[in-house]
Amino acid sequence: MAILEEAQELQSYMVDLRNYFHAHPELGLQEFNTCAKIEEELGKIGIKNFRVGKTTVIAEIDSLKNGKTLLLRADIDALPIQEANEVPYKSQNAGVMHACGHDGHTASLLGAAKILLAHKNDFSGKLILAFQAAEEIGKGARDIIQASVLDRVDRCFAVHFQSSLPVGTVGIRSGADMASCDRFKITVHGKSAHITRPDEGIDALFIASAVATKLQTVVSRLVNPAEGALIGVGRIQSGTSYNIIAGNAELEGTIRTFTKETREKLQKAVTEIAENTTIEYGGSAEIFIDDLCDPLFNDEESTKAAVASSEKVFGSKNVITSIEKRFMADNFADFYRKAPGCYIHVGSSDGERTRFDHHNEHFDLAESSLPYAAAIYAQYALDYLRTN
Repeated sequence: MAILEEAQELQSYMVDLRNYFHAHPELGLQEFNTCAKIEEELGKIGIKNFRVGKTTVIAEIDSLKNGKTLLLRADIDALPIQEANEVPYKSQNAGVMHACGHDGHTASLLGAAKILLAHKNDFSGKLILAFQAAEEIGKGARDIIQASVLDRVDRCFAVHFQSSLPVGTVGIRSGADMASCDRFKITVHGKSAHITRPDEGIDALFIASAVATKLQTVVSRLVNPAEGALIGVGRIQSGTSYNIIAGNAELEGTIRTFTKETREKLQKAVTEIAENTTIEYGGSAEIFIDDLCDPLFNDEESTKAAVASSEKVFGSKNVITSIEKRFMADNFADFYRKAPGCYIHVGSSDGERTRFDHHNEHFDLAESSLPYAAAIYAQYALDYLRTN
C-alpha cells in the first residue's frame, strides 16, 4: 500500500486529534495540556518520549540498526487571537486560537508516527520526532539545540500548512525560503516641557518619529535589490498629554533578511541610526535587538530529496518548486545550525472557508490536508533512512 493510502486510512484519527488541539489551544511556553495529550497518544502508539524544557516533547523511533538520524519537527503553540469561526471544534480558550495550522502539524506528525512505527523494519537508523513549543514567539527551537538533541541528527525536516495552496499540492524552495527575524525596541529619552516652550524640552516623540523615518531608507541604500530585506516599525508609543512635550518614547519593529551578512549589516544600521539621531537632537537612546531566528535556507541535497519524496505522495505535477521566498519566519531555521534540512509548504485549502490567511481569526484547515502532511513526513523519513 502506498504511504498516502496508509495516511488516508488514518484521516479520522488525525481529524479527531486536530479538532481536540484546535479546541484547546495554548500560547507559547504554556502548552501543558497539549503536551500531555501528545504524550498520551505516543504512549498509546508505543513510542518512548521525554520533555525538553517544560513544554516540548521529543519522541524516538529506533530501528535498532545502524544508520543515520533524521529529525521531524511539528510546532504546537497557538496565537493570541479570538476565533471567529462557528465550528464544533471552536477554541474553548478565550482570546487564544490555532490560526496557523500548528494543531494540524501536531496531529499529522502523530499520524506519521503510527505509519513509521509500522514500517520500523523497513529502515535503518533512528527517527526523532520533535513537538516544539513556542514557535510563534521565537522560542523552543534553541531549547532543543541546547538540550543536545540535534548533536546526533544528520538531517531535519519540517512541514507547514499553506492556505494559499490547494489540498494535494506542495511548495518546495531550494535555498533561501524564509527570512530571519529580529525584534528591535528603541527607547528614546528626552526632556518634558510645556508644548509652548520647545526650547526648554527635548522632544522624544519627534526623535522617535525621525528614527522611524530614517529606518525606512536603510534597505534601499545598503541591500542588493535582488536579495531583498525589510525593516519595519510596528509601534510607537509616547506622550502623556496634548500640551506636553514627550520626555520619553518607545518604538518597536522588526528586521527581516535572507543572509547572515545582511542581517548583521542591518542590525548595525538600526543601532547607529537610533544612537546618532537621538544625539543629534539632544536625547539618548537604549537599543535592544532580540535575535529570534535565523534565515531559513534549504540546502540543495535535502531539497532534492524532498522533491523526490513529494512526487511519490502528491504526484510530480503537484510539486511546485517555483514558490517565492517570503519575509515570514520560522525558527525551524535554527536547527540548520546543527544539521541541514528542508522545510516544505503543504496545501491546506479546499474552498473559500479554508483560504483565509494565516494569523486570521477565520483561519481553518481542510480535513483532507492532514493525510498529505502525515504521508510526506513518513515518505521523506523512509526514503532518507532507506538510503543508509
